[in-house]
Amino acid sequence: MSVRGLKPSWGQYQNPGRTCLIENMCSLDNFPRLPPEGEIVVCEMNGQVHSMNYDRADAIIFTTSVSSNPKVNITKELLHTSLNRQDTRRVFLPVSENIFKRLVNICYENGLYEALETAAEPDNVTAFPVVGFIATHLLRVANVFTSIRYTLHPHLRELGDNLIAAVSETRNWAHSPVRCLSWHPHCTKLALATLDDSVRIYSCDTPTRIIKCKTQRGIACVAWRPLTSLVLAVGCDKGVFVWSLDPTSMATRPTTNCATLLKRPHHTPVTGVTWSPQGDLLLTSSATDTTMYVWDVELEEFSPVRRVDGGGVNVVSWSPCSTKLFSATTGTTFRVWDTSQWTADRWNVISGRVQTACWSPCGSVVLFCTTTEPLIYSLFVTKLFSLSTPLYQEQPSELLQSALIAADLTLILTEDGHTVGGLVVSMAWDNKGCRLAVLFRDSPLVAVFRSSVTPTGANLAPCAPGYEPRGPGFDSLLVPWVFFPLGGG
Repeated sequence: MSVRGLKPSWGQYQNPGRTCLIENMCSLDNFPRLPPEGEIVVCEMNGQVHSMNYDRADAIIFTTSVSSNPKVNITKELLHTSLNRQDTRRVFLPVSENIFKRLVNICYENGLYEALETAAEPDNVTAFPVVGFIATHLLRVANVFTSIRYTLHPHLRELGDNLIAAVSETRNWAHSPVRCLSWHPHCTKLALATLDDSVRIYSCDTPTRIIKCKTQRGIACVAWRPLTSLVLAVGCDKGVFVWSLDPTSMATRPTTNCATLLKRPHHTPVTGVTWSPQGDLLLTSSATDTTMYVWDVELEEFSPVRRVDGGGVNVVSWSPCSTKLFSATTGTTFRVWDTSQWTADRWNVISGRVQTACWSPCGSVVLFCTTTEPLIYSLFVTKLFSLSTPLYQEQPSELLQSALIAADLTLILTEDGHTVGGLVVSMAWDNKGCRLAVLFRDSPLVAVFRSSVTPTGANLAPCAPGYEPRGPGFDSLLVPWVFFPLGGG
């Protein structure tokens, strides 16, 4: 059955073999009831959701698997919000300087466009008619090109923190006390970027480390380097800082000597970072740049991965099997890349853009959500790239031309008056492929699905009592719920 949704870029809407299909779709109506008033959820184990009174909530009562996890408490006193650029200027008294020196300073600090705007101000045109005449006409030309650029890429109307907030996978990024976080893939370490432009590293066996420098502002994303102990990539408005910390050091405030800044022209702010599973390569993306960069961090060398259409790249995710990469633009285009040759299959969504995506542990399925539909899409990608066919398949099989709707997250009102669902901000799939956590844009609740990979995609169902996962090597999985008293999320 064909429905609204997706089409590969090579397909047409009227071709039913190249549209989005529904298969075993789950909805929020199937979930169990929420905890009673005064209780909060502390954990979910084996399909059973456990809740307790807020005053004495403790997950250790139900399981010891989190006893070694670090304790995180973000308070108002802990955060010292960084001054923005406008606030910083107010600290200094104005100094009298000639027009040319002032324009040079403005150009250096804020760019050529703002310098031209300053020179074209009426007072400056009167005092310096030649400078004002040139600046006025240059502005007119620049405005024409800017108008065309904004028409093609509306997302570029936002700049700096506003742009990061628009594409971030954090609800209310601009005011959230926690802006992004990353669990280490191999050990119990948590990197947590906060509102004051610092990154705190929590571990059960060492003091909390705080990494911060004056140029590391507007943190959009963080990612641990696999197969290392303390190497962290931090994407921000100046580029990406790669912090290499000494695991034997007891210093809680590492110096900038531990950091390497990787940056490229027109590649800021960095809104996406992802490491290869082997940890040898780092890929960065920016919502303002159509080019992604693959970095050799030690050599500080890069290789550009460029596609001119679709807009800047805001979502990047390397598959656990290392052979594929998912990237999504600020337009309707997203791609699945073969990382051996860096060729891609190109897909389009009907409207909006891809907001978030995550891979199955086997790397055969990618789930993603858009900014305009409360749906989780499932795309089976194992056979998109085949040794027996060209890496870029112009005519893939009918099965591989279809993205399945795995879950309908339409906003619902529960019996006790809570609203759940709507557009998705972020998703996380556990490393065993058994649980999927979903964070919504307008709902403060988190939905946890039990999940499995099928021959055509992913099967999602509500976590509920009576579900007993079985299989070789299966360990009980616990999804922690985090409570932020400052109202972020």
